[in-house]
Amino acid sequence: MIHRVQQIKSLGVFDNFQWPAGLPDFKQFNLIYGWNYSGKTTLSRAFRCFEQKQPHADFPAAQIQLKSADGTIHHLHTPQNSPVFRVFNSDFVRENIHFDDTASATPILVLGAADIAKQETLKAKRAEREALVLSKDANEKKRDGKATAIDRALTKDARDLIKNGLGVPVYDKRHFEPNVIKCKTNPEQYLLDDEALAQFLAVFRSTDKKPALTLKRISLSSIAETKEKATALLARVVTANKPIAKLKENPALESWVKEGRPLHENKTECQFCGQPLPANLLTHLTEHFSADYENLMTEVSGLEAHLATAQAEEITLDSKGDFYQELQVRFATEKTKLDKTIKARKTALKILAEAVASKRTKAFSSLECPAINDPTEEIASAIEAINKTISEHNSRTAEFDKKRNEAFAKLELHYAATFVGDQKYNETLQEIADLKTTIAGQSTTLGKLDTTIRKLEEEISEASKGAERINELLVAYFGKDDLRVEVTEDKAFQIVRGDVIAKNLSEGEKTAIAFAYFITRVQDRQHPLADTRIVIDDPISSLDANHLFNTYALIKTQLADCRQLFIATHSFEFYNLIREWVPEDEDTKKPQANWKKWSVFLVRRTDHGNAVLEEIPKELLKFKSEYHYLFSTLYHFDKAGGGNFDYLLSLPNVVRRFMEAFGGIMIPRWSGLHSKMADIFPDEIERERVWKFINHYSHNTTITRSLTIPDTSECKAVVKACLKAVLDWDADYFADLEAEVV
Repeated sequence: MIHRVQQIKSLGVFDNFQWPAGLPDFKQFNLIYGWNYSGKTTLSRAFRCFEQKQPHADFPAAQIQLKSADGTIHHLHTPQNSPVFRVFNSDFVRENIHFDDTASATPILVLGAADIAKQETLKAKRAEREALVLSKDANEKKRDGKATAIDRALTKDARDLIKNGLGVPVYDKRHFEPNVIKCKTNPEQYLLDDEALAQFLAVFRSTDKKPALTLKRISLSSIAETKEKATALLARVVTANKPIAKLKENPALESWVKEGRPLHENKTECQFCGQPLPANLLTHLTEHFSADYENLMTEVSGLEAHLATAQAEEITLDSKGDFYQELQVRFATEKTKLDKTIKARKTALKILAEAVASKRTKAFSSLECPAINDPTEEIASAIEAINKTISEHNSRTAEFDKKRNEAFAKLELHYAATFVGDQKYNETLQEIADLKTTIAGQSTTLGKLDTTIRKLEEEISEASKGAERINELLVAYFGKDDLRVEVTEDKAFQIVRGDVIAKNLSEGEKTAIAFAYFITRVQDRQHPLADTRIVIDDPISSLDANHLFNTYALIKTQLADCRQLFIATHSFEFYNLIREWVPEDEDTKKPQANWKKWSVFLVRRTDHGNAVLEEIPKELLKFKSEYHYLFSTLYHFDKAGGGNFDYLLSLPNVVRRFMEAFGGIMIPRWSGLHSKMADIFPDEIERERVWKFINHYSHNTTITRSLTIPDTSECKAVVKACLKAVLDWDADYFADLEAEVV
């Protein structure tokens, strides 16, 4: 039994790996969990090098040492006497299974001896099948001809009577046929007489309709808040260290000196008259124009800019002509009222702007804010009246559509009922149904013939037993024999779905076929299963939850009797399935060092980009959810203050996966994390910072970017922001999570 990978050098992300001190040894059963690109496949390649007795083609200089339970060290450069391995990974799939139009793999010979006794029976069955195919083809041609005639008639009437006749641009057979089906039982009840037909045509073709209008919203700056700011600003009095009385008493002179002061920095002569500057003049000026003065001027500028923007704000209204005629006068009156209130608002803002501007020359005096008329309530009342008029307008538009839609429905059914009679629709459908019944019977007979022929061909083939074994495993995968392996005349495997060669196989189907083929290879009797070390790397690519259970069952029933089993996966669902196998043999409350049959590991990338193997974190053993593990990682990173932390490279992925899970739990909308960020992070700057961190570092689309280590301070800030977001969302929920991971 292999107890550890003593050393790996120059093998991808395992560049200089040494078995860590204190890490539990491999045991009979070994479960390895790690995210994509963490190093799982590279680790499986290390074992496969010993299976193939040579280094991996991409890493010819790789050095690998395996240590057995008896202390023997197995070196890759002398692999002849190493233990027997069978490895399932992406390399095995690529080298053994060819998913193309022929979908063939090298046949597996389990039992020899070809049986050719049934050749004559096979020849007769093939001839019978050929004749039946010709008859079936003729019936299918007849069926298709009738169906095509009906389809063309449906397309023609949909186009001529409704699309062009009624002017409905988006209308075709797909809309017309359901109405024909509705009418076929009793078409007479849907037919219109000439008078009713003319009436409904007139209603539908009426164009006296105006578009619906949008209700108006008020998005103007608050005058009350602006006045409050202006009042506070005008009342402020600047305190200078040593005010100059002459400047304080003459605002115009003070303003002139203030503008000229920067021009005399580090100068000894007056830039206006050329005379020498008095000693300490600039010092006196600096003491007069204090920081308090400069701050006030900055605030004055800011409020002036706000007032200018507020004065330019408008409420966009529709035109009078956009309304129905009986509503136009009312709208014009309401618009006039709104215009007056908007004008009053601008006047009030102008008064405030003038008062704020006067503060520039009166920084050392307290000023009162002038009284103004705030028309905010009058504006709201005017908009409410306009919206009431818009609602009445829209109600009339909706009623117009209702009547027109009712007329269209009557016309549509009338033309559909006419079609049923003119095209002998019911009679043609019955003929097509009779042909389908005949064809179905022929297909059943062909299926039975195909089964008989296939069985005879497999019995004749030396490779048939291998194909049968793969098909048994595929049935275990999918619960049915829809997808199967057949042996061609050149003794190669061919993938068949139903009665035809399978094309465009899903990734899940490819994985199932590859893994079934692998199990058959393991059980080919070339080496006893009890002395074989089996390594399985992610056998569940693109499989749904039901097939995850099937994969688990196959491993446990077909491979559990091997000498040693290694299972690596990135799927937390599959990891949980295998993990539930552990308690059958171990007391999971005890440390792994005390376990007898199982070891569970985590493979991950360090902040240097290298892969390491570690004992599985307690959170991944304790919980069936990855969520607690992700929270624990962020929580302990935050508590450690980021010092000497070796998870920096994977931290962005941890942040992304945790926030996606948290958002999915707390905000059960179908949309992704980005649309939920505003709910989770109310502060816009913090929200953008977290999103940039997640989006930049957790999507490693290039080699350079995948090896970029995030800045420690940035990591600390983002993690702290995420934990704070959870705490702010629900303090009790945060406390429960904290209690589980401390």
